[in-house]
Amino acid sequence: MRYQSRAESRGGAVAPLVAVCLVGLMSIVAIALDGGLLLDQRRRCQAAADAAAMAAVEDLFLNWQTGSGSDVGGSAKAAALANAAANGYNNDGVTSIVTVNIPPTSGSFVGQTGHAEVIIQYNQPRGFSGVFGSGNIPVRARAVGRGVWAPFNDGIIVLHPTAADALYANGNGSTVVRNANIIVDSNNSQAAATVGNAFVSDAGKTIYITGANPGYSGNFTGNVLTGQPPTPDPLAYLPEPDPSTLTVQTVPSGTNISLQPGRYVGGLSFSGQTTVTMAPGIYYMDGGSGFSFAGQGSLNAAGVMIFSTTGLSITGLGSVTLSPPTTGIYQGITYFQDRSSTATALVNGNGGYNVTGTFYLAGGLANLQGNGDASIASQVVALLMKSGGNGVTAINWSAPATAPTRVISLVE
Repeated sequence: MRYQSRAESRGGAVAPLVAVCLVGLMSIVAIALDGGLLLDQRRRCQAAADAAAMAAVEDLFLNWQTGSGSDVGGSAKAAALANAAANGYNNDGVTSIVTVNIPPTSGSFVGQTGHAEVIIQYNQPRGFSGVFGSGNIPVRARAVGRGVWAPFNDGIIVLHPTAADALYANGNGSTVVRNANIIVDSNNSQAAATVGNAFVSDAGKTIYITGANPGYSGNFTGNVLTGQPPTPDPLAYLPEPDPSTLTVQTVPSGTNISLQPGRYVGGLSFSGQTTVTMAPGIYYMDGGSGFSFAGQGSLNAAGVMIFSTTGLSITGLGSVTLSPPTTGIYQGITYFQDRSSTATALVNGNGGYNVTGTFYLAGGLANLQGNGDASIASQVVALLMKSGGNGVTAINWSAPATAPTRVISLVE
């Protein structure tokens, strides 16, 4: 007796099943491979957009003096496009499209100066997903960078990383920093010191000292913290004035002198009964003794920044009124010393002194002496600082009268 197998009657049934399953398998492969490539490209696009936006606002700040946060010459846009190209997005209009809007045209910061919007689109070629469609898949990323001027609430920043007595006070008076912190970057165990009756008071703020064990000696009041991380120079971004762009000036004769901003070859020196009035602007002391004022005369300089390659000395017995510019890239800075100079800025004040603004000496010594209740400065950023005298050496911090620092960040 013969029996016929039922399996023989189902020949060829496996092939259609395999074909159907292959469609599903191809879909999974397309999602895994092409999807992974898209996610990777999306991360790359976002990183490139972030970097390009930061490059744009960096340029806006470098040209803040002329543009005030606007891209007047197009250099910020060019910086963003160059940065994007360096990261593989060359804006050829086919593979990649890079759009730079200064100020932004979308989002939360539409029309605001000091902001830059970057949008990058990359057209990703298809891989396995080509079986389901044609054409490239666009991948987009967007970033907005912002640069703002922000005051930093520090009355004294001493930048030397290792020196003993980097901050030093002596005499019978007191050094008072009002409404601001004190920072000493030196890691020396004797980073800060006071001698005699002198002391440093920060009026309820904090004294941060990098050195430890003990980090300081003498009479310090306020909340003193040692072993702290150093603070980078907050004004390191600031370009020095270019003397070639300034008018060379000469000094008129007489005892009542009016000066105009510009470049003074050999510096400026006054003594005796001379009354000096300085019009607002930048005064570039090119060599010589820098800027020197002594005697019984008076100095009136509102809206002035003095830049010197060789130091500063103000020791007059008369009245001295000195205040910084209120606008522009040097806003809040009264004295700016060449970073390569190790010279000293000496201000020996008396009760007739009203000196405000930031003294910036990244490579030099700020020597501020008070006799009477003298306002010597609003802020000091220096490699080294010494203070003293027989009266109150007052550093009265105030945001409008001090140099802001640059804060650049991504906001979208």
